[in-house]
Amino acid sequence: MDESSGPTPAADRLLYTANRFARSLNRAAEHTAAAHGITLPQLLALQVLGEGEALSNAAIARRIFVSAQASHVVCRDLLDVGLIERGPHPTNKRVRLVRLTTAGWRVLRECTIELRDLEDRLAQALPRTWDAPLTTILHTAAQTLAGGYFGDADAEAAARARRR
Repeated sequence: MDESSGPTPAADRLLYTANRFARSLNRAAEHTAAAHGITLPQLLALQVLGEGEALSNAAIARRIFVSAQASHVVCRDLLDVGLIERGPHPTNKRVRLVRLTTAGWRVLRECTIELRDLEDRLAQALPRTWDAPLTTILHTAAQTLAGGYFGDADAEAAARARRR
């Protein structure tokens, strides 16, 4: 592609559209997490731990796409509010494993219900057939999510206020 072919709208490019969709989906998940007093990385950690396997901080870091240091902060904060607990590793005395507490399972369950509702609303807005280009489908999905608020200005304002 060169200048002679003219400008191409960013929304016609998969990278741009996929990132726009990801940001909209993350915004929606941030809103759900904030309503339950946690952050998006903390929600991701709860989801990973919700698979039922106790994990080390390093394993959590890999699974939630953050550094080991960031995972340490995420886990420390979840530990401080009682959503996870630490326990020994069965074979390595230097490694501590974390797992969900009863309160952690409750918060995860509540967030999952809200996120499934969001996924259902999104699925209803998408075309039933996949004959459209992927960029068009992702654009429709991002538009539908409208930053995770489905065009609800009051919900967006409330979420923005919680982030401050």
